[in-house]
Amino acid sequence: MIKTKSVYDPAEPTDRDRFLVSRYWPRGISKERLRLTCWLRELAPSVQLLRDWKDGRISWEEYTRRYHQEMSDQQDRIAELAERSRSATITLICVEREEDPHCHRHLLKGLIEAEK
Repeated sequence: MIKTKSVYDPAEPTDRDRFLVSRYWPRGISKERLRLTCWLRELAPSVQLLRDWKDGRISWEEYTRRYHQEMSDQQDRIAELAERSRSATITLICVEREEDPHCHRHLLKGLIEAEK
């Protein structure tokens, strides 16, 4: 099973393996609070892609296309997460609020699910 959460959501025992998939460490959030299994910053969008999206220079469709293109270099890591999610829950964590549909962690979840 694959779950997604914001860094602002509390850690729960049902999260099992928790992976921060953000390029930057979240400001004001301690390692203890996050209770991470691992920080996988390579699964976050590039600085330029994130900047283009945040500054409104590209559409969500363009962001999605470019993020998928960037992740083509991370297939091994994505496959590892897919394998892990077959037998345990993994939780992908990012800075954006959970209810925001425009976060790469939702795209990443789709890529991992496609590997299953």
